Amino acid sequence: MNYHRFKKKVLIPLAIPAVLGVGMAQAQDTVVDTSGIDEVTAVAAETFAAAAASQARINRLSDQADELLAEYRDQSKAVEGLKVYNAQLRRTIAEQERTIAQYDRSIEEVASLQRQITPLMERMMVALEQFVDLDIPFQVEDRKARLALIRDTFDDSDVNVAEKFRLVLTQYMNEITYGRAPQTYSGVMELDGVERDVDFLRVGRIALLYQTSDQASTGVWDKNAKQFVELGNSYRRAVAEGIRMAQGLATTEILELPIHAPE
Repeated sequence: MNYHRFKKKVLIPLAIPAVLGVGMAQAQDTVVDTSGIDEVTAVAAETFAAAAASQARINRLSDQADELLAEYRDQSKAVEGLKVYNAQLRRTIAEQERTIAQYDRSIEEVASLQRQITPLMERMMVALEQFVDLDIPFQVEDRKARLALIRDTFDDSDVNVAEKFRLVLTQYMNEITYGRAPQTYSGVMELDGVERDVDFLRVGRIALLYQTSDQASTGVWDKNAKQFVELGNSYRRAVAEGIRMAQGLATTEILELPIHAPE
């Protein structure tokens, strides 16, 4: 768009020379008629006034044009800035839309995974419960209590699937750990119709033995008979030493213990 600026011009009246000429011509006459001079002078004055008014209007219009041009330039700069901002905003929105699309896909994948994990956890829990029932009977009540607590979370909507699955896996790892190292713990057994305080010695999953606190009775779990059977005195010292080693009270060494051969 082309903008025409108003230039300040000065209007020069041309009536003065004519007036002066008339005055000089008339000065030669003996009788001077001043009515014409007055009229011309009045016209000249009016002309000067009109010229001054026109010049003032021109100046105002020129100033207004300068102000409008400056405002236009400022607005043009603002528009350019908005264009840059809008371009950046469009890029940001596009990136956010891509991120939202990724989140939507992730949510769909998680939902699908949850549908698959739930029946898997159920099968894992059943396997754990059956395993504890068929395993050698060490700390049975504690192990079953932990399984019961885990199963209770299955119906708890406040516990998410990831936490439920973590609890199941943790119990799997606990059961695996039981088969790697010896362990001793205290308990109560009924011997000859009398409840006795005993120390149990579990050697991985290959042997579960007991010994009374006075070492008067020592026995081992018979997998075939599904019960504890008493051992002779020949194993009393070895079992006592094994209990001390499991408690960390004695150095580890080879012991001769009654072990059932794998079936």
